[in-house]
Amino acid sequence: MRKWVWVTLGALALTACGGLAQQAEPTRLYFPTQAPPVVILEPSTVPLAPIEEGAEIHGAGLGTPGVNNPTQAALAAEGQPTLDAPTLTPPPTQPTLPMLFSVTDGLVLRGTLYSAPQRPAPAVLLLHMEGRDRNAWGELPQALQTAGYAVLSVDLRGHGETGGAVDWARAQKDVAEVLAQVATLPGMDGRVAVLGAGIGANLGLNACAQSAACAAAVLLSPGLDYAGITAAEGVALMGARPLLTVAADNDANNPADSVTLDGMAAGEHRLILVPIPSHGSDMLSAYPPLSEEIVGWLRAVVPPPVGP
Repeated sequence: MRKWVWVTLGALALTACGGLAQQAEPTRLYFPTQAPPVVILEPSTVPLAPIEEGAEIHGAGLGTPGVNNPTQAALAAEGQPTLDAPTLTPPPTQPTLPMLFSVTDGLVLRGTLYSAPQRPAPAVLLLHMEGRDRNAWGELPQALQTAGYAVLSVDLRGHGETGGAVDWARAQKDVAEVLAQVATLPGMDGRVAVLGAGIGANLGLNACAQSAACAAAVLLSPGLDYAGITAAEGVALMGARPLLTVAADNDANNPADSVTLDGMAAGEHRLILVPIPSHGSDMLSAYPPLSEEIVGWLRAVVPPPVGP
């Protein structure tokens, strides 16, 4: 049976803006001579919950791990043989959960949560580009999940399984409302990073810049102005928070816009230019090593929990 999680959205806190820093030398990525290794992802596990004892002393609970059976304990104390507990294989956790976010005008945004293997954990909010949906990220959500993050990918207004008409001004408010609650979801540690593509990069940047819970932003092919959603003010309001900008050399609107925005960043920032004709989240499939670059950068600036 599928479980639906309803989230009530709250208010945002404002962060202060910072000054401008000198532009860093961009990182240029090139195709490796050999294909990158394939990473096989496995589900994490959780302990098996105790099982209740049967109705009678020799009922269904006898010999079952997690059952407190006084008769069996007494036999062991008298030197009598006891029943060996079977070896159990813990069941896998649910790697993904469907999410529903109700925003203030009544629209419900649909999403998918990739649960963190160890909790509490920081969250990564994925915001797709125009004409796509929450499934446009390839293997990146699973790679972030394996690295230790809780990952939430949503269908923006008028896209995917989310209803309504496309309205980018209203979508900016939607993203801010969703971001405001992501940090307070069960299993989150209060830190959120946004990762957007195309106009989703602009939406995520602006929401992050105005949220005290947002720790960093990753922008794939951002623009100075996408359908009235601008980015320059968002970069300024990010202050000292880390910013990663990625663009393709042969993109029609980039890398000029990305270079400009990166040059405005006041905190720790990095610009990656990939020599391929691509845009936004399409760069992830066109250049597979990019996912590893993104995950590695996030782990450095928003560290996930350290495993046992």
